[in-house]
Amino acid sequence: MISELSISRRALLAGAGAISGLAWAGPLAAQTHTALRIVGPWEFTSLEPTDTGYLLTRLGVAETLVQVDPDGRLVGGVASGWTVSEDKLTWRFPIRAGALFHDGSPVTAEAVVNSLKRAFSGESLSAVPLDGVSIDGDAVIIRTKTPFSPLPAFLVDYAAILLAPAAYDAEGKVQKIIATGPYRLTAIDGKTNLELERFPGARVKAHISTVRYTGVANGDTRANIAIAGDADLVYTLAPTALPRINAAGQLRVESLTIPRVRPLAVNCGLPQFNDKNVRRALSLAIDRAGIASAVLRHPGSAATQLLPPILTEWHNPALPALRQNIAEAQRLLDSAGWVPGADGIRVKNGVRFAGKLLTLANRPELPPMAAALQAQFKQIGLEISIEVGPAAIIPTAIREDRMEMTMFARTYVNVPDVIATIIPDYTREKSTWGTVHWPERTQMQRLTDAYIASFDTTEKARLRAEITTLLHDELPVIPVAWFEHTVAVSPRLRNVAIDPFEMRYLAEAMAWG
Repeated sequence: MISELSISRRALLAGAGAISGLAWAGPLAAQTHTALRIVGPWEFTSLEPTDTGYLLTRLGVAETLVQVDPDGRLVGGVASGWTVSEDKLTWRFPIRAGALFHDGSPVTAEAVVNSLKRAFSGESLSAVPLDGVSIDGDAVIIRTKTPFSPLPAFLVDYAAILLAPAAYDAEGKVQKIIATGPYRLTAIDGKTNLELERFPGARVKAHISTVRYTGVANGDTRANIAIAGDADLVYTLAPTALPRINAAGQLRVESLTIPRVRPLAVNCGLPQFNDKNVRRALSLAIDRAGIASAVLRHPGSAATQLLPPILTEWHNPALPALRQNIAEAQRLLDSAGWVPGADGIRVKNGVRFAGKLLTLANRPELPPMAAALQAQFKQIGLEISIEVGPAAIIPTAIREDRMEMTMFARTYVNVPDVIATIIPDYTREKSTWGTVHWPERTQMQRLTDAYIASFDTTEKARLRAEITTLLHDELPVIPVAWFEHTVAVSPRLRNVAIDPFEMRYLAEAMAWG
């Protein structure tokens, strides 16, 4: 019996599948004629789930206790469901009857606990006030020291993938990937090539029998592969490449707005940026519509607030839309005491209104976006220089306390509940992908503490509104553009979907058309 995935009409690509619902392809035997070729930007550099678990979940190799479907609903993964005790401290997760690991061994509560104990040291899961993980018959018991309402969402984290006891060596290190997903890993060729085959013992039966994944870090190379038609699916494409891919006619580009944001972050401890009215002036100087159209080639990606509408619970329709208004930006800067100098760059108390903006080379759209901001900020008397570098450039500058301005892409659903990203990004003195020396972080801490302790839906809705209003008012991180996740799709595939949570490629639902 095929266990059907819940795929939203929004996520299912209209041209690549039947939008009236999942049109399953019929008998599995009919789907074995060729391998599905997937190209993505990620290399497989380690067997450790904390390093590469995200790729294993995307490919359908590994699963977690809880999963999120493309509509944002939390559903059972390896667990059949969950309950919480009256005091909100003890959670029970029964293991699905008949669940198997890829080596044919049964998925037991003991095996799950073994994996979870390792996982709770990961970045997201370390935020859980864990009191202990234990076994009760066929169920996993997780106890927290204080009420922690988003626990099921945190267990979707890729660091919490579940592996068989045989996956670990005597020292507890992962020696091979033996997981539970619809596909099992059969071969690893260096860091770039993975071979997968359909696992007949999976709870969700895949249609296509074999998958070949190739990690290609260079965006131009991925675009050329799509242009040549040398893959069936090519993920994460630069906006400038999309017209060429469509014109080539081998693959068709599809996109979906996802919960990832391209923001500008500033060091709120510097005299240039410690006044929220100055940060508002920066926001008012940004031509988001122009950047979205000219650089990103997608007008709908212009950010009107931090979180996009696809995050229906967290997008706050009551907030005024972020907009460009040069005259109002100049008025705010004048009121804040920043006076234009002879060269047009403002000065206050001997401090020049200037900063260095760090951005990332591995996101090809970010450097041209930074250049656009450089020109737009000059109109209000702010001078910025730009440094483009590898992924480590931003965390290194923050760690060494020399960060002034940064621009990056940040996902808000590494864990399906946005609170898991809000906490590390906006409650710490120095956050890599959030605020630096923001005075209101203690107020944010109060709000997030209340949110995670509450199990009342009305109260949590009120707290979400307070959190998003505080971020919109203070602008410690200034939203510029939302993110369009793009994939080039072969016309011979159907039932292709984009997961807005970037957790899974959903290859198991795909079929040859």
